[in-house]
Amino acid sequence: MGRFHQSMYSWNQPTETGPTESKHDSDGSSDEQEIDFEAAAFEAAAFGAEAFESDEFDSHDNDSAAHDFNFDSTSRSHIRSRRSFFLPLHYTASYRYPLVVWLHSNGFNENQIDHVMPHISLRNYVGVGIRGTRAADSMGHRFDWHGGPTALAATHDAVVEAVEEAQSRFSVNQSRVVVAGYRDGGTMALRMAMREPDRFAGAISLGGRMPQGAIRNVDQLRRRRLPMLWQWGQSNADYTEPNLQSDCRSVMAMGGQVEVRQYAGDDEMDTVVLGDVDDWIMRRIVTNSSVADSDRWTTSPTLYSSN
Repeated sequence: MGRFHQSMYSWNQPTETGPTESKHDSDGSSDEQEIDFEAAAFEAAAFGAEAFESDEFDSHDNDSAAHDFNFDSTSRSHIRSRRSFFLPLHYTASYRYPLVVWLHSNGFNENQIDHVMPHISLRNYVGVGIRGTRAADSMGHRFDWHGGPTALAATHDAVVEAVEEAQSRFSVNQSRVVVAGYRDGGTMALRMAMREPDRFAGAISLGGRMPQGAIRNVDQLRRRRLPMLWQWGQSNADYTEPNLQSDCRSVMAMGGQVEVRQYAGDDEMDTVVLGDVDDWIMRRIVTNSSVADSDRWTTSPTLYSSN
């Protein structure tokens, strides 16, 4: 399967696990639509991988779900992100797993991790998906990432709390925590890693640009030399030469170690891209991995005059 199929993976139609919902037409007939998000993770369940949500947070109030969250100090406690955990096939507490912290694309929710982890790896990682900080629909199914200072602080708190909960509940290697995301979630993943680079072993963005704006902790980032993976679709509207040059200048200023991979098409969400996420983590983060070198990304020395 080269790409996800809409019949199995409803990227643009997120739902939550629950009873069947009936839609009534004007003539009194009804069109039943089953709201069962776990069905979208069929592949993981079929192979025995476990995916489940943290029950620490309550669902959104009907009134508040109809509007964007108000990021003031009095409502801070109401925007704490829900999170969904993914356990690998044949999980065992005797092995300390790398942790993948996943930030979904705008218009989706924390359950996106159930779609991506089976295609990254069913065996290698514990995963946790985090819900965006701003509701994007009246039903409370879709969420976006907000770039305001208070929203960024809330996202940071949600990421830290998710990592700490994963470490307390499961066998997780504290030195192998990778934050990753898709599109706007990818940009937010880079932002969170740059905000606190010593907490993360690496950062991955699928189709999301580098965060824009001044870099405040340049000295810390230069000491850390944070490993990053950028994955871009060749026809992605944001993947232009000026944008790439700007993002590369930002990385050079902070001394980051970045690997850029370009793919055919306009969308980074396919099995090839996600498989390369596993390859990069095992090769770059899990230093004692037995993964063999791949010819796909092999380079050869070239004289400067030939460039």
